[in-house]
Amino acid sequence: MYNIADRYLQAAKNKDINALGDIFTADAVYIEITGATYNGIGQIMEWFRQKSDNGNVNAWDIRKIVQSGENGAVQAYYEYRTSNGETTSYDCVILIETAEGKIKRWSEFSQTVNKTYPLQ
Repeated sequence: MYNIADRYLQAAKNKDINALGDIFTADAVYIEITGATYNGIGQIMEWFRQKSDNGNVNAWDIRKIVQSGENGAVQAYYEYRTSNGETTSYDCVILIETAEGKIKRWSEFSQTVNKTYPLQ
């Protein structure tokens, strides 16, 4: 699980669209934190190209992985900067389903990086 997740995160940081065919299954589903859903490697590659053209992934770092069989959850930190200078960052959990050593389903969930402590 670590290897396939890290390969995708590195591809995102390096804008390596050519790596995606070896990372995702042909019928993969990718669901962003916004709910935007991409079905199949063609849509995933088109979204990836657009995202890469409009900015840079500055950080996408694995903090922890929990695995059960071919499925797992990755806790990570993500930071993206658009070409006009806007930065988005969050802590996230990604649920990953794999098949035959590739990602079949990628589902993102996030929380703000700026934590509050209302009872302190």
